[in-house]
Formats: sequence, C-alpha cells, structure tokens
Amino acid sequence: MVNRADAPRYRGTTDRPVHHLTVAGSRGEAMGYLWANDEDDAAGWCLRPAGDRAGLSEGLEWSAKLNAAKARGLAPTAALAELVRGSDPRCVSHVVPGSLATAPSLAALTELAHVVTGADDRRLLAQLDRGNAGAWHELREALTALTDEDRDVRWSQGGKQPDGTWRMSFPLHGERLRRLVRALPAVGAVTPAYLWQDNPPPAVPADGRLSPADAVRAATAVVRGERFCDGTIAEAAKSGLLDAVAESLCVWYEVGTGGPHGVP
Repeated sequence: MVNRADAPRYRGTTDRPVHHLTVAGSRGEAMGYLWANDEDDAAGWCLRPAGDRAGLSEGLEWSAKLNAAKARGLAPTAALAELVRGSDPRCVSHVVPGSLATAPSLAALTELAHVVTGADDRRLLAQLDRGNAGAWHELREALTALTDEDRDVRWSQGGKQPDGTWRMSFPLHGERLRRLVRALPAVGAVTPAYLWQDNPPPAVPADGRLSPADAVRAATAVVRGERFCDGTIAEAAKSGLLDAVAESLCVWYEVGTGGPHGVP
C-alpha cells in the first residue's frame, strides 16, 4: 500500500527550482499545484488557500498518485508527466493542459498559490444570502447599536477560585456584541467556502475599509476562530475589524438592493 507510513515517498521540500503543474476544478479555477524537483527527489501538492475547499480532498488524491509513482521508482518530473497523461477534465479536478512551468523555489510557488483572484472573490460573495432582507436589516441594526463599551470586552476572573479550584478566564461578550456576531452567519458571511485556517489572520486595513469578499474572509476567520481561541472576537471588536466587516457587508447589500434594508 503506497499510503503506509513506511511506504517510499518523495521529499516534501526543496530549496531548488521546481517544475509545477496547475490543477483546476470543474469550473476551471485553480485548486493547487503539483510540483517536482529531480535533484532532491522531491515532489508534492501545493494548495491554493484562497481556492475552492475541494482542494483539500483533491490534494490528498493527487498526493496519493505521487506516492504511487514513487513506489514504482519514477523520478519526480516523470511522475508529473505521467499525471498529465492520465488527467481527465471530466473529473472533480484535472491538470490544466499546457500549464507546466518553473518557479525559482518552492517558496515562490507557495507565494503564487496565495494570490487571490476575482474568481475567489466571486465564490465567497455567492455565499451571501441577498434574499434574506430581515437578516440584513438585523446586521445593520446590530452594527448601529454597538457601543465603545461593547467593543472593550472584559474577561472573567480566572486562576484559583475561593473554593480551591482553578478556572480559565474567558471573554464576557455583551448582548449587543453577541447580536452583531450572530448576524454575520445569518447573512451568509461565515462560510465553509473560505479555508480560514490555511490563510493569514485578517487585519484592519490602514484606511479601515474592507472589500466585501475580504469581509466574508474576516467574518469567517473571526467567528470560527473563536471556537479555537478565546478572545478572537474580542480582539476583532477592539481593533475595529468587526466594524469594518459589518459596514462593508451592509454597504454591499444596500448598493445591490438600491437602498438600506433592501428598500429601493
């Protein structure tokens, strides 16, 4: 079995230039790259974090094909050539014909993989529920009601308690802040279509403004991130990121519907 822990594998890294192929999904959007370097006997899958989440599962499939090629003794670039010949555009993912190129390093290819395209933005905006006027009204109202006191989140008293037990501190979100956070998934801004764990954490731009697609990215990262790290929402509220997210989304909706709350 090529997926056994002791099965032969190509090296997963190299400092040398790499040959690479683009792998795209059924809509023609790049999911990631297959790369290889013969000198270091290295090859692997480079995910596009901004791309379709199917790139995660498809990446495992392509990696398994590379492992099978290694088990048969193929050189890394020979493995790429074999994958080109065996690729079928009718499958969930396929090698883009004529996409063979060379990057000066694996780091350069990784940087290329992080480039965000217009198709990436459109995929995220398609997750927003423009037809739910009530949810958008609630988002605007929640943003308007938020105060500076709400943005300055306090934490519970942690450490050793009077009864001798130890307790972790946690953020005490006020009701108005919780209302705003609840409104984000209601409009579709928190979505599995964005691979937030594979991307850098969101930040507030210098001008305090986010594009609608970046607002979806940030909303997903903040709301989902709170499940893994207490204080993610509190930091977003304090830094102004949460305000920027909600304002960007509301403006996107209001412009698209001709007026606030969907009223022309």
